[in-house]
Amino acid sequence: MNGKSDVEELQEVLKTVSEQIPALIRGIISSIFSAEAGRNMGAAAGNFYKELKAGGIPDEVAIKMTQDYIKTFTDIGDLLREAIGRKGGFSKERGEELKEKISEAIKEKIEKKKAEESGGEE
Repeated sequence: MNGKSDVEELQEVLKTVSEQIPALIRGIISSIFSAEAGRNMGAAAGNFYKELKAGGIPDEVAIKMTQDYIKTFTDIGDLLREAIGRKGGFSKERGEELKEKISEAIKEKIEKKKAEESGGEE
């Protein structure tokens, strides 16, 4: 009985994970590429540049460093978009398929363990 509730509990966890992780990643991407994020990135880049200049960094170097600063954010966004868009990525269908495979594998392990334990007691 306890094994069955463990399996059910694990299935519920897997279901939650398969539903929540793709939504979380999509939320991160939309926050990176929203209009508000663009304004915030522009303000951050402007402040970054201003601080570099105030610290005595030459124009050419400050511009290059600011470009690299912005590129870091866009690279992260591109990486996340690629992870979601890639075939076999984080689609809802893929999450369901993965959840089912994991659930089946766990059920098989539990059944095997039960069989071994009951066979060892006889």
